[in-house]
Amino acid sequence: MPYDDGNTPIVGDRVRHTSGTTGTVYSVQLNAGNTPGHDQVAVKWDKGSSAMHIADECTLISRAQTSVEEGKQL
Repeated sequence: MPYDDGNTPIVGDRVRHTSGTTGTVYSVQLNAGNTPGHDQVAVKWDKGSSAMHIADECTLISRAQTSVEEGKQL
């Protein structure tokens, strides 16, 4: 399952968790976890900690910058 707004997670996305904490996605596992169809994201929170969450617990704040020609993150 993607973020709560329907976007598929990618590394580098800025997100807000349902708790209100914001951070940056550093790892994505599509269709992972205990419930099939749920994506998991590992997030480095702005306060310094990190955690793994089901993506639909997060809202996309801003999309990671990518290079269209190469399909890579900038």
